[in-house]
Amino acid sequence: MKKKTALLFFIWFLILECLAGCARQGYSCFMEVGDHEISKEEYALLAYDNIARTAREYGAKEGIDVNAPGFWEQKRDGVSPMDRVRELTDGEAVHQKGIQILAKENGMIDEIGYEAFLKQYQEENKQRKQMKEEGKVLYGPLELSVSQYYSYRQSQLEQALEEFAEQKIVTIGEEELKAYYPVVKQAEEKKNFQAKLSLVIFEDAGEEQKAAAEQWIAAHGITDDLPLLLAEETGISASVESMAVDTLELGKENLLLDRVVQAVQEVEAGEVTPAMEYTDGMSAVAVVESKEYAAFGSYETERDYVEYLLREKKAREYIADEISRLEVKKGKAWETLTYEDIIK
Repeated sequence: MKKKTALLFFIWFLILECLAGCARQGYSCFMEVGDHEISKEEYALLAYDNIARTAREYGAKEGIDVNAPGFWEQKRDGVSPMDRVRELTDGEAVHQKGIQILAKENGMIDEIGYEAFLKQYQEENKQRKQMKEEGKVLYGPLELSVSQYYSYRQSQLEQALEEFAEQKIVTIGEEELKAYYPVVKQAEEKKNFQAKLSLVIFEDAGEEQKAAAEQWIAAHGITDDLPLLLAEETGISASVESMAVDTLELGKENLLLDRVVQAVQEVEAGEVTPAMEYTDGMSAVAVVESKEYAAFGSYETERDYVEYLLREKKAREYIADEISRLEVKKGKAWETLTYEDIIK
């Protein structure tokens, strides 16, 4: 009788301990990556931006009202908008948890649970408030949102992990480095250039107007009377500015010049860029008058730079490979995640 009682007590102890474990974790059976839990709250944090993205995708389809009751669960061709949200979020959730796991395994952090993260978040805002009271320099807002702190923390972890892998894990032989040099040379020579261009600047009045401006400028080119002719034939009022760009001399430039450089990077001399956002309410088309690519140095002069890029590449590949090896499990709670769970 005593043995039977002891056995029953032991069974009940295991059941209660299991339930207690679930209660302690708070989000048991939602999603696991490599035996580490992704809580419902952490997953919802990552899914939030995908709500807007999914709404845009479906809203662009004819006859679909994203504000209609039941929209998020209604299946079309066997797939609901919430299925799409989960599809977009799963990869990011696995990646972010994988970063946390690898950081813990390599001694960078002690805890990777969501509750531990929330404590760190509260401590961060406490420190920021104290810095403000003490008159110290404070970068960013006085109080970070949970989403802002999560992004900041994960970015810092991933950068630290990449640096760790570059220094402690990645190995590169001289022959491998020499073989990678032509890859870097081709990319760098394509990236760095000197260009002279004319910017045709006009008020942004929609995609049709942008397309009309691009087509007219591509057909007629830059002339002194361009503003007058463009206005007469298309109704678009524009001005023209000359600009010279040398990417090797670019430092911390403003966003405006960055947009121009990115657009010009994709075209050659004599071509016209697609319309780009220029300033608030204004768009621009760049006509590339000349473009010369900068020569890349020899292997001997650029060896350190080539090694830096190869180490960075191999570190990122190592991290991605390690994360891909982690087993992923999804529970019933993952399947029943709702729109309200994410936006609350």
